[in-house]
Amino acid sequence: MSTALLTITDYITDARTLLQDTIAPYRYDDGSLVIAMNVALLEGRRLRPDLFVFSRFAKGGVPSFQANDGTLLDIEEPFRLAFLHGLCAHALERDQEDIQDERSATFMKIFTNMLIGTIGVAAAAAQGG
Repeated sequence: MSTALLTITDYITDARTLLQDTIAPYRYDDGSLVIAMNVALLEGRRLRPDLFVFSRFAKGGVPSFQANDGTLLDIEEPFRLAFLHGLCAHALERDQEDIQDERSATFMKIFTNMLIGTIGVAAAAAQGG
């Protein structure tokens, strides 16, 4: 079993890299990234409820976090990267810069595609589909 992206702290640390927010003071504080992960988990539950049925901790519900405190986040390995992108999408969506809207949409497409296994129209056209 991989140890990559096991805790809420792992997700937030890696999200800071994708968000280009690695130098303190951070643009996105820990609290806002925790909220973004909670929202991504709710969206993941909507798209793929099967991922939460056998959760050891949430017992079929959606896990929720209060702080960046190293708590284990029980997500199957193949879907961890999707939730990282979902976290970034929601963090960027809450940002007030107009330029972030396109980045947020891109992260959200990646999140959705990784969870439900679809590709966008442009990618399908590029692949001859």
